[in-house]
Amino acid sequence: MSKGIMPKDPSRADHRFIRYQLKEFLNKKPIHHNPSEYDHCSRVFQRAGGSWERLFKGSVRDVVLLRRILKLAIEKGFISRRERFR
Repeated sequence: MSKGIMPKDPSRADHRFIRYQLKEFLNKKPIHHNPSEYDHCSRVFQRAGGSWERLFKGSVRDVVLLRRILKLAIEKGFISRRERFR
């Protein structure tokens, strides 16, 4: 039985990078990591002119664009937040 893409260990490089950015850039806000939401952010990033190839080669412009998209996605509810437990 196949498990599919597991959010704790994404097999796709774009998913790993998005997860890393969410963890490092927005570390005070608990996020529910969902591969379908990563796909949506990845498509928006590409439609906005971003390039994963340039980003992985070190393009600061593309990293800034992706961070803006992720921040907006969280504000607008396209990336799920996880409730904090006490």
